[in-house]
Amino acid sequence: MTNNKRTKRLPRIILNQFLVGLLMATVALSVLFFAEGYRFNFKNFRIIKTGVLYLSSQPKSAAIYINNKKLKETTPFAKNLTAGTYNAKVELAGYKTWSTSFKVESGLVNEFDQIILFKENPEISNLNDQRKINYLNSPVENLAILNSKNYLEENGYEIWQNKLLVTRFSEPINSVLWYPGLNNILYQQGDEIRIIEISGANDTLLVKLSGTDSTRYTVNNAGDELYYLDGSQYKIAKIR
Repeated sequence: MTNNKRTKRLPRIILNQFLVGLLMATVALSVLFFAEGYRFNFKNFRIIKTGVLYLSSQPKSAAIYINNKKLKETTPFAKNLTAGTYNAKVELAGYKTWSTSFKVESGLVNEFDQIILFKENPEISNLNDQRKINYLNSPVENLAILNSKNYLEENGYEIWQNKLLVTRFSEPINSVLWYPGLNNILYQQGDEIRIIEISGANDTLLVKLSGTDSTRYTVNNAGDELYYLDGSQYKIAKIR
């Protein structure tokens, strides 16, 4: 009798094992499918391959907005997005907003891993440290990278890197200088010292001067202190 019961139950046992195995295989394939960036579009019932957005900022833990919608996540951040054009913002209290527009293409990564947020209101004081004053007064050649790949120049209204146009302005500029990391460029425009990304995006005011005369300025290696001459007074600004 016992063997007969087992024999009768065998097909059900095999079926259950088959269904469990099928479920596990489906879950594994779904995880792999998702990890590879594939999604099911319920609007047109098609499988699509997404692209990836990656954002990393200094400081970290900044809020992220995609198409003006605030996300729960903060930087650093990675997300699969369907193909299309998007805008992104990175915000942190006390810092100026960073933003960009980008196009997502299937299977490709949009990586913004050098986002630097600068203080909304930098702490400015007189510069009395003679070592920093000497650094500021060093020849420009010691403060900039002048090899053929990273050579910077300006012609009054434009910034060029190695003969490639970075950006063009409607108001005159002068005194271009690399920011540490070579992803941002410092420049003076009128009574302002500003910084702009090498892509030409996120043109940001750092400090205002008391006059419009061309001045001397530089940043430390960490990029968090700006040293400059404002009239006859040496200044230091905590910009990060």
